[in-house]
Amino acid sequence: MEKYAQNSYLTEIETTITERGKDEIGNFVCLRETVVYPGGGGQPADCAWIAGNPILKIQKTADSVFYYLDIDVETLPEKVLVKINWEQRFDFMQQHTGQHILARVCEDLFQARITKEQMTLKDSFFEIDVKLDKTQLQTALKRSNEIIRAQKQVSILFPTEEELAKETLFTAPPKYFKDLRLIKIADFDIIGCGGTHVKNTAEVQAIALTQVKEHKKTTTLHFACGNRLLQQFETNQKQLTALTLQANVPVDGLALAFQEQQQTIKFYQGQVALYQVNELVANAKELTPHFIYSEITDTEAKELQTAAKKIAEIYPDKLICTATSDENSLRYHLYLKTADPKRPIGQVIRTANQKFAGRGGGSPTKGDGTIPYLQKDALLRFLQQ
Repeated sequence: MEKYAQNSYLTEIETTITERGKDEIGNFVCLRETVVYPGGGGQPADCAWIAGNPILKIQKTADSVFYYLDIDVETLPEKVLVKINWEQRFDFMQQHTGQHILARVCEDLFQARITKEQMTLKDSFFEIDVKLDKTQLQTALKRSNEIIRAQKQVSILFPTEEELAKETLFTAPPKYFKDLRLIKIADFDIIGCGGTHVKNTAEVQAIALTQVKEHKKTTTLHFACGNRLLQQFETNQKQLTALTLQANVPVDGLALAFQEQQQTIKFYQGQVALYQVNELVANAKELTPHFIYSEITDTEAKELQTAAKKIAEIYPDKLICTATSDENSLRYHLYLKTADPKRPIGQVIRTANQKFAGRGGGSPTKGDGTIPYLQKDALLRFLQQ
């Protein structure tokens, strides 16, 4: 019997092992009664113990729930104490109830439909099939926190078919089936759900958005509630304090300080890139009458391309190869100021790929490739042909 389905606040129970054994996953037991939520509906399974042994995995089938343990289950007594991690359980109760509230508010205010939902130890989110602007999101949060502060009762219902027909708070009434479980927030929402929830909305404490991700046709709302929200706030405050001390600016000056720092970094990156381009040009060597090669370590493709064009101004009728290397690979750029119909650059790189286990491609006049560094000398001989 699933005691958690009737009372989310139960943290332990003494029960009987009804089956024990071993399968391809490992050693398992089955229990007559349980307080352990097995996971589902976007909510993770409880962290729990059987006779002091941590449950490693929970596998639920139509007929049974298998609890996998890293011990010889034959050594367990017939009766065992099953206990959950209450701090984690209550966190998920707060997140799950908060999700119900915010989702229903989005449905009521914006006719949004929930398309996906998920909770983890660090993040909770759900996806809606509409896009919301900043004002709409603020409105949804304000309304959600009003519902939380209204101290509305949250009930677990196992209705009969007749009782189900009398409920009027559904946005989409479910079809009746035996053991249908509903979560009802008084005068606000009712929905089919198998997860764990608080008894009163006040226990959610508060809800806030932690991130909003816009997609082509949907929006993902990341949120935090209750104790998790408070912990994140405290962590963020510590980080803000550290940043303000390091930057020597007040909190409201951090954005500008960060922007100025990024501009400074961008400037020096540009200076480094210019130096690398000039170094490639200065190092260019004429290996054959028609082939010029230059290589430095630790530069980017853009600098290889820019340097190749500059070198081509000095050697306009020659094949230019600029390259950068590390201990494992050689990245190179080929450039011809004027296309050679007999030897288009893209085809040269594709042939090199086949010969030297490389990758890359290009157009008739330019292209980029990568090969194992051990193949460098062979590539240079190929390009000089």
